[in-house]
Amino acid sequence: MRLPPATAAVAADAGAQEPASGQAAGRPGAAEDLGLRDRKKRATRARIHREAVALALEHGVDGVTVEGIAAAAEVSPRTFFNYFTTKEDAFVGSDPAAADRLAAAVEARPAGESPLTAVRHVLVEHLTALEADTDLWRMRRRLAAQEPALAARLAGANDRLETALVAAAYRRTGTDPASDLRPGLGARVAVAAVRTAVGGHVASGFTGSLRRRLDEAFAVVDPG
Repeated sequence: MRLPPATAAVAADAGAQEPASGQAAGRPGAAEDLGLRDRKKRATRARIHREAVALALEHGVDGVTVEGIAAAAEVSPRTFFNYFTTKEDAFVGSDPAAADRLAAAVEARPAGESPLTAVRHVLVEHLTALEADTDLWRMRRRLAAQEPALAARLAGANDRLETALVAAAYRRTGTDPASDLRPGLGARVAVAAVRTAVGGHVASGFTGSLRRRLDEAFAVVDPG
């Protein structure tokens, strides 16, 4: 899914987390506790990522250390490594669980929706949430333009997300990709519509509404 770098940022993924154990599942309020814990983890990941990008823009990728990122994010280096394996991973900011969450959300959409429509709703909700942090979008674009290797990492993460969405579309229909092209085509058309809308949003300098551009793109490919 070769979208602009902002798409790989996972600041507000949807999807409930399963209880960590049977004991937690049986305790009153466990779901709420786990939901709060998950939100805190996502907030910490997002903070580390933002500080990593800011430092890389200021000092260059080679001038940034894990210790420096951790200090800026007000976490320990050990906590940093709970979220990212390397500083390059922190610059990219991809959440390894995001593809699974979004794929699960596609599978959970109403059965009567086409694969295109199901993927559309999930991605529009996901990307609309990203619009709240326009500054980070701009920062990521600047960094990707300066560092082609990071842009390639982002493209790889986006490709993995597209693959997960296509697989989810086929799980919805229960059909064989060798004989039924429609689920995969529908999912990829949805991704192409998102790519076009996000590209237009970036080209505009992040002015106007991303949601409006998404709606315009999908009005062409999914008018029903």
